[in-house]
Amino acid sequence: MGDQVKDDVRVRMYEVGFGDCFLLEFPRKDWATPFRVLVDCGAHSSGYPRPGWKPEQVVDQIISDVKTQAGTSHVDVVVATHRHQDHVVGFRAKAWSQVSVDEVWLPWTENPKDPLARAILNRQSRLAFGLNAAFLSPDFGARWTDPDRRAALRDLVKNSLTNASAMRTLHTGFLGKPKRKFLSTADPDTITPEACPGLTVHVIGPSKKEDVIRDMDPPAGQSYLRFFDRRMPMDAEAIGDESFEPENQIAQSQRPFPPNFTLPASKYESDSTSLVLDAKTKEAAASFMREDDLAVAVSLDKAVNGTSLMLMFEFGDAFLLFPGDAQWGTWRAAMDDPEHRELLARTTFLKVGHHGSHNATPKEFVEEVLGGKLWCAATSVRSINFWPEIPKSDLLTGLGKRSERVIRSDKPGRSKKGVSVRPKVSVDFTVPH
Repeated sequence: MGDQVKDDVRVRMYEVGFGDCFLLEFPRKDWATPFRVLVDCGAHSSGYPRPGWKPEQVVDQIISDVKTQAGTSHVDVVVATHRHQDHVVGFRAKAWSQVSVDEVWLPWTENPKDPLARAILNRQSRLAFGLNAAFLSPDFGARWTDPDRRAALRDLVKNSLTNASAMRTLHTGFLGKPKRKFLSTADPDTITPEACPGLTVHVIGPSKKEDVIRDMDPPAGQSYLRFFDRRMPMDAEAIGDESFEPENQIAQSQRPFPPNFTLPASKYESDSTSLVLDAKTKEAAASFMREDDLAVAVSLDKAVNGTSLMLMFEFGDAFLLFPGDAQWGTWRAAMDDPEHRELLARTTFLKVGHHGSHNATPKEFVEEVLGGKLWCAATSVRSINFWPEIPKSDLLTGLGKRSERVIRSDKPGRSKKGVSVRPKVSVDFTVPH
């Protein structure tokens, strides 16, 4: 981030509109470069920061920012909190193939060797594909006469699609053959990177507790599943990713999931009852969609958010909390755990969850758990008409009572002590530690 002051802890919040992209830097003795952690690289297609902007632009900026004295680009750790478009779409950029990375951290639900992870991911993705196919069907497009409602539905579902190109980069891309870690509170829940001895990373979520896992499981949406016929031709826009083709035409390198994440066709069809778009299915789905279309889409969105990593970066007296878009189940489990609750109370820098929505930062956390040490709360957001409550004003007001620094990426104000605003690029924080 420019000239590095040797003892600084720095956070850069890139301007990506409605999305998350943060670069963390921690000092390390006798190293020419800081220890760098990239947390997410995404943007929602309905909330880009300005007309003509593309996610690849922020990728180019990041690659420039992480260049070493040797002229190569290097990130010590890449973190993808969860697979929503507004957190990972930037990883589809081909330029990442020239960036060396030591480790990639993903939630346990991304582990292709975990049977429960495979089941959760397949159910989420099948429902997303089915919803998307239903919304694109000409038989039902006329039902949504309200353009804002129609756009909200489409964008909710598109955000939850596989984002295949981005996820391939995270699972198999980057230079240097980085080690992949699939994190949960069930595993050793602290990480001390050898390359940065002063840093400890606490894994506060997601949990593998039954009630938390239940939050990751979307509704059956059986009527919607039937809309996803594998023989139905879908273009790139329909599927939400440029690499999708009908199953019998996909080369292994181009499949949305690694082999361990996929289901055999016979199993897929038996689970879904029928994928054929017959008259009876249309009639049943029509009734279901009239009443519950938005509810199912929102439930799917919450289910994917439920897989979010929640990480606390501890460096000296600095406690940087990055909760992704963690929902109530993860927060409840964290606040019920005495050790995790104590960690949450020590937060000095907060990345506000889910762009300041009502269901991603509990009131209990703000009013009862947070101690008096919060130095800054930062939310990466852009106002969108059909989500007028994001960011929630009551939440920002509550955080403002805990800290004089509550910074929105879209309305950052002027630079102040410890906060440097770079218009149309980023907001940079020098965090006391």
